[in-house]
Amino acid sequence: MSPTSGATKCPRAVLFDLDNTIAESFQPPTHDVANGLYELLKRVPVAIMSGASFSRMEKGLLPALPKKADLSRLYLFPDTAAQCYVYENGKWRSIYKFAFTKEEYTNIMQAFKEAIEKTGVLQDAPRWGELFLARDVQVTFAGLGVDAPPDMKAAWDPNRAKRKKLKDSLDPKLSGMIARISGRTAIDITAKEIDKAHGVKWLANRLGVEPRDMLFVGDDLSQGGNDAVVIPTGIQTVEVKGPHEAAAAIDNILASYSN
Repeated sequence: MSPTSGATKCPRAVLFDLDNTIAESFQPPTHDVANGLYELLKRVPVAIMSGASFSRMEKGLLPALPKKADLSRLYLFPDTAAQCYVYENGKWRSIYKFAFTKEEYTNIMQAFKEAIEKTGVLQDAPRWGELFLARDVQVTFAGLGVDAPPDMKAAWDPNRAKRKKLKDSLDPKLSGMIARISGRTAIDITAKEIDKAHGVKWLANRLGVEPRDMLFVGDDLSQGGNDAVVIPTGIQTVEVKGPHEAAAAIDNILASYSN
């Protein structure tokens, strides 16, 4: 299926990936994107779905939005939709959370240790910062470290071969969990069946609409991409390459409400 499904007219809700979609990796959204989100929130619910933590969204995403943005219509799905936050009574509240047990977390870290040693994918690889972002709902492996420069990230595993090799070694060790290749250097681990598709279906149910009535905008919707899991839900999709194209997509969506 094409990563861009076609119709983008008057969606009942618009969902966005974060990194390399509405913002460069680990950067705030651009001014044009932030203003576009502000205008969208006047019309429909908006959701952000990302492997990023809620803390990173709170510090990097939210301050970029205009102060008058209608946050009551904004849904945040951090940790690959293992959590959802809504804005109520002047503060953000978690309304669901799929957390690992201590034993599951230990098993994940041991599985990574064994898989890295077995595959040798990090042999001679440079490293910037910690190799893992470990949270109670998601563990993220960052192949070059969490502080790696964007150009080094882009060059390290462009065809995903290194991470596929690592994932193939991880999969048999992760009972009840799932590993997904994401971003430029990452592998995310969440509970099985907890992913962006889960977030799409949950939001559709929350809003009382069908997934086909909503639109997802992401940078990785091609087969095997970490956004592609949303396609089987029936949601409309638009693939973009970075904030510039995301801003243009938002303009097109906004124009559809005026036609």
